[in-house]
Parts: sequence; structure tokens; C-alpha cells
Amino acid sequence: MDTSEYMPMFLAEAQEHLQELNLAVVQLEEDPSNQETVDGIFRIAHSLKGMSATMGFSHIAELTHVMEDVFELLRQRAGGLSREAITTVLACLDTLQAAVESIESTGQENLDPAPLIEQLQALIRERTPEQVVERAGGAELPNQEVIDAARASGVRILHVVVKLDEEVMMPAVRAHMVFAALNDHGETIGSIPSPDGIEQFQGHVIEAWLASENEESAVASAATRVSDVASVEVTEMGAGEPAPEGPLSPAAEQPETIASTEPAAAKAGASAAAAGAGHSAARTVRVDAERLDTLMHLMGELVIHRTAVEAYTANINSPELQHAVQNLTRSSQSLQSMVMQVRMIPVDVVFMRFPRLVRDLSTKLAKDVELDLVGRETELDRTVVDSLGDPLVHLVRNSLDHGLEPPEVRVAAGKPRTGTLTIGARHAGGSVVIEVRDDGRGIDPAAVGRKAVKSGLIDEEAAAHLDMKGAIELLFAPGFSTAETTSDISGRGVGMDAVRAKIRELGGEVIMESVQGQYTSSQIRLPLTLAIVSALQVDIAGAPFALPIDRVERTLRLSDSAVRSIAGRRVLSLEDGVLPLLEGAPTFGRRSTAEHDLVVIVRGQDKRIGLTVDELVGQRELVTRPLPPIVSDGQPVSGGAVLADGQIALIVDCDALAATLSGRQGGAKRGGDEATGSDSSGSALVAAGQ
Repeated sequence: MDTSEYMPMFLAEAQEHLQELNLAVVQLEEDPSNQETVDGIFRIAHSLKGMSATMGFSHIAELTHVMEDVFELLRQRAGGLSREAITTVLACLDTLQAAVESIESTGQENLDPAPLIEQLQALIRERTPEQVVERAGGAELPNQEVIDAARASGVRILHVVVKLDEEVMMPAVRAHMVFAALNDHGETIGSIPSPDGIEQFQGHVIEAWLASENEESAVASAATRVSDVASVEVTEMGAGEPAPEGPLSPAAEQPETIASTEPAAAKAGASAAAAGAGHSAARTVRVDAERLDTLMHLMGELVIHRTAVEAYTANINSPELQHAVQNLTRSSQSLQSMVMQVRMIPVDVVFMRFPRLVRDLSTKLAKDVELDLVGRETELDRTVVDSLGDPLVHLVRNSLDHGLEPPEVRVAAGKPRTGTLTIGARHAGGSVVIEVRDDGRGIDPAAVGRKAVKSGLIDEEAAAHLDMKGAIELLFAPGFSTAETTSDISGRGVGMDAVRAKIRELGGEVIMESVQGQYTSSQIRLPLTLAIVSALQVDIAGAPFALPIDRVERTLRLSDSAVRSIAGRRVLSLEDGVLPLLEGAPTFGRRSTAEHDLVVIVRGQDKRIGLTVDELVGQRELVTRPLPPIVSDGQPVSGGAVLADGQIALIVDCDALAATLSGRQGGAKRGGDEATGSDSSGSALVAAGQ
């Protein structure tokens, strides 16, 4: 039988299991007594083994099976596993990750488990006869305590008998799918075959006892949808009916029944809690990412058509038509909001990789580091989350290598021996802010200046006047690094400039702050979603442009404001500060003879800017599209959007707009004066933007 139809599900779940195992193993190293983590490791490892075996990836299943034996040591040792054992297990997880990636690209495991199995077996104690029997597979029947606990919580016990087609080619695969379908409707508290025996299952009858709040028909329908299922029978166990002592259906082909050895009290509590969560689990559906992208694209088209309808009907004097358009607008906005929510996933998907990364790097660097993850439940658009991993890895590596001091240096400076690395996420208006902060040595402008002089980025005079802000900007220069030696962690001059470039592609910005000897903070500010943005549409030299609404502070008229000249360039003198003033037409490479009286105040990077425009059209919901470089032609724009009348509005990149003040684009420096602000006009404008 062809299993290719199940491959996407296997790959997605295998990646999730490996991420969860990495996180759980690192957590276990920190807190060996956490029984919940131990149980989680067993459950995840067993699921991965079963999935791999049913899909025919025997090497993954073999390696994971031996890893389970190592995990069993956790139940026998109060102090957990040694650091060497943890390192071996993590090496196995890296190998499994490579095997899964190989399956995704080539369809083959490309895995030789023998060397790692030999290392694992050196850690394993010989099993007792009781343990051999316990893991032999067969059946795992629910005991009376489990049934009573579930009933006491108001949950029914359903007995499910599933018969497979006599011609089924891979019964183990079907058994795995049946249990997956049933677990969406409750908690399996007993089964034939047992969870340990699924990969060896060769029969045609599957039995399960399900603690569920769902109706029998819903459970039966879920199991029936599995391919090669011939019939499904679901019955509720009576109020006084005792726990089963053997298979209730004609299943003589099943292996000999072996009673579960898990403590009854612990399993009863787990079953009651899981049964309560069973109802919500049934509401979760895994959807292919491409379908979500298509849904978002269609939603974007609907927004464009809705905007067109609103424009065409604006001047028609028909109350009924206006009412219908209002209803259309309200319904489509609700649908748009729901589609956006469907695409949102927790940033914890990215954060899960960092405990392992910090553990490995801190060991290699011989530094004591405490990792604090804050705001893991903060949600972001899936596309943003997918693109966020590499920039955050750069920032974390920089903090560990350059920011945090070695233990002896910290103690000598009066700091705790263990450094703290905080990775946090939070919502801020229509954006999300992700911060990587360490309590290390901070940035030393003098050291950055010396390195920049050596690299030919600035001269000695500029280095002598380099302040913290100029030093931070130099860190974003392509090819610049403060590392004295090149290593596999840092020092190759590829890092902060790549971070800024990637975040700008996502329509965001990167802001660094530092106090020498105290801390360094890197903040990434991103839009919640990339596909649909709220923007202020303006007209510049007869062409439409769009300014992201979360970057717009206010609008004003030049005739009502004080305009002065500093170093030959115009600035706005307002009650809350002096702002650089950019002419819209020349900034975007256009010619205009009109007198500009309208100004939009926008926020770019760490400064505010006044941008002159010809007309304020209004706020719009725009579906953004990326622009090829030949279209943008170096202009400070990040994308385009189709308007209701068919025109293309360019989305203004406010960060790149701010960079034009000093003649720099994309975070690159042309020379030392611009980096340090020693150029007369550049420094004046930078100061004016504060």
C-alpha cells in the first residue's frame, strides 16, 4: 500500500515531537525530579517510535526504541541522568532531525543508528523480568479505578470495536490512524493492541475504551473515516459495569492480555484530567499551510473588491444600497479578522529551540547562563514566525558570545556568577516586539571604534568621537565584527546586517540599546501579519503611496508650522521637538512643481520624520505584494498593493526612509562620518530626529 498520502502528516508531527523532546530533555537536566517532564518524554518518544515504524522507517524506530530504554532510567534514578547521558540523547535527537529532513527531501532515512545505539546501550541497565513483560505489548485494559475516576468527573466510558477490511495491507498503519481519530474525541484509557504493540499489530480487530463527552455516533463517524475500516461499533459501558478482564469482541487473533502495571491512582487522575480536555481536543484540526495561504490570498481579493464596491456606491443616493454595502463591509471585516486569527500561531514555536541552543553554546563557551523565556503565548502570523528563527538565532549567539562575560569576570565585576539571557515577546498596538536582552558587559564604543578603524570603516578622528549610538550603527555594517578570532559561533562578520535585512523584508525594524557594563538589548518590532495592512493612502506627484498606519503619528499643514533650515536642509520646529523634513517627490524619484502644504509625521527606526505629500486620500485596508528589485529601483518602499481603481500603490518603508537622511540604505554605511554623525548635515538631522 502506498503511504505517501500520510507523509505530510508524519513529517509535521515528527518535527513537532523532536522539538518537544529537545525542550523536555533540557528541562529535565535543569530539574531531574519533575515527573511531569519524565512522563512527557516517554509519551513523545513512544509516539515518534510508533509513527516511524508504521511508516516503514525502521532505523528511526530502532534508535528511538533504545532511547526509550535510556529514558526508563529516569524512573529508577532520583538524580536523573548524567550530563554525559543527556549529551548522548541530544546527539540522538540531532541525528533523528537529520533523518527526518532527509526523508522530506529524498524520501530515505539515510541513518545508520548502530554507533549511537552502542553509546545508548552503555547507559542502560539490564531489564528485570517484570520490565520485559511490561513492555512486551499486547493489550492494556482499563482498571476499575480509572473507570470510576472518569465517571465521577461526569465523563462516559465508550467501548469501541473497529474491524478492518480483510484485505488491509498495513494494519499497523490503520491502527495508528484509528487511535489518532479516537483521541480527537476523548482519552483512550485502554486498548487492544496496547500503545507499545501498535507497530507489531497484524490483526483485523481493534478495541478501545474511551473516556469521552461525545456521542457514540460522532466517535463512530470519526473511526469510519479511516481507510480500510470495515465496521465500527460504539457502546457505552453501563453505570455498574466492571472493568473488562479480557477482549470483549471475537479477537482471538490478538496477543495474550497483559495487565497494565501503571499505578492506578496516577492513571486515574490523568484520565480524569485528560477526559475533561477531550472535548476541546476534538475541535482542533491540522490544516496544510498552503491552504491557509490560499485562503489569505482569496481574502485579500475580497478586500480589494469590497473597497471597489464602496468607492462605486459612495455617491449613489440609495439608502437600501448603502445599507447593503454597510452589511457587506461589516461581514467581510469579521471574516477578515477570523482569517487573520486562523493564521496566527504562538511565538513559542520559535522559542522552543532556544533552551537547547543556549545549553549547547554555554557549554562550549564555558559560561553559566540562565535562560528566561517571556510571553511564549504571544501570537504572530505564521509567515512571520517561519521567518523569525534565523534572526533570533543570530541575536542569541551574539548575546552568549559577545555580551555575557565568563563566570570569573562577572564575579570580579560584582555580578552574579550566572548570567541571564531573556527572550521575550509582547504585543504593542498593531505590532509585536521581540526582545533579546542579556545582563553582560554591554557595548564598548571605544573597542568598536578601534575595530572599525582597523576594518577601514571610519578614521581615527571619527573613532575618537564615537558614541554609543554610532557604535551600535557600526555593528550593523556589512562585514563588521568585534570578534578577535573567527569561530563556528561568531566572528565572520555575517550577523547583525543579515538580521536587519531580514527583518526589513518582513516590514519590521531592529533597535539596539546598551549600557556599558550593564546590559545589551536588541528589539525586533514586526507587524502582526504581512498579508493585509492598514495604511494611510497619500498622493505624491500624481502617484499613490501608502504609509503603514502604525508608523503614522499625525498629519499637519506646513503653513501652520515653523519651518527652519539647518545645515542647508529644512526641518520642522514643533512643540515636541525638531524633525527632519523630506520632500516627497524627490525622495521617491519623481518630479513635481506643486507647492506642498501637507506633511505626514512618521516614525522610522529611532527617529521621527516629516514627509511632504500632495494629498491625503484616506485610510485603506491593503493587500500587500512583494516588489522585484527592478520595480523598487532603490526607493524606500517595501511592497505594493492593488487599489480599487487598478492602480498600484507603493508601500513606504519608513525605516529606509529614515536611512536616507544620512545617505544610507539597508543599514549599510558609506563612510565614517555617517556612522558617527560627524558630518555636519547628517549629525544635525540625526539630532533633530530625536
